[in-house]
Amino acid sequence: PSRSSSGPSAKAARPPNILIIWGDDVGEFNISAYNMGRMGYKTPNIDALARSGTIYRHAYAVPLCGPSRATILTGRYGFRTGATNQDATGRFTPKAETMMPAVLKQAGYVSSSIGKWGQLPLGPADFGFDDYFRFSGSGAYWKSQGKKGENVEINGKKVPVGEKDYIPELMHTHLVDFM
Repeated sequence: PSRSSSGPSAKAARPPNILIIWGDDVGEFNISAYNMGRMGYKTPNIDALARSGTIYRHAYAVPLCGPSRATILTGRYGFRTGATNQDATGRFTPKAETMMPAVLKQAGYVSSSIGKWGQLPLGPADFGFDDYFRFSGSGAYWKSQGKKGENVEINGKKVPVGEKDYIPELMHTHLVDFM
């Protein structure tokens, strides 16, 4: 059947892609898109993403890794989820909370978590992520840096890091392949 030009389009608009970048120990003013270049930091790639996306200028942040992730995953304050400090994030569970990946999945999205996952209990798949690349710890980006740099975990499989592999580059490749 034909549709009039004033009726609904034959093809629904595609939902937007969502990219959330969590940076460890990054303050608002470390990103030039937020500080208008006044602080001397140059972040051209993130600035380009910001120009074509959304910048949040009024937001709440927790100054700790685990509770910050818990807040972003649920949209709830730490005192509501129990994730009030690094040690308390172990009480934070997908069974007790509605997680962002689960909400996005209901809207037809596929999600990936790529990066450090240390302070939260369980793993990214338990929290509803369809895909993940996880490494063991802060500051270990090469195999030569010891036990934390020897392996990464990709979708439940332990993958050895090569002698010349740089874990942030491995994460980048995984992200590009996922997208």
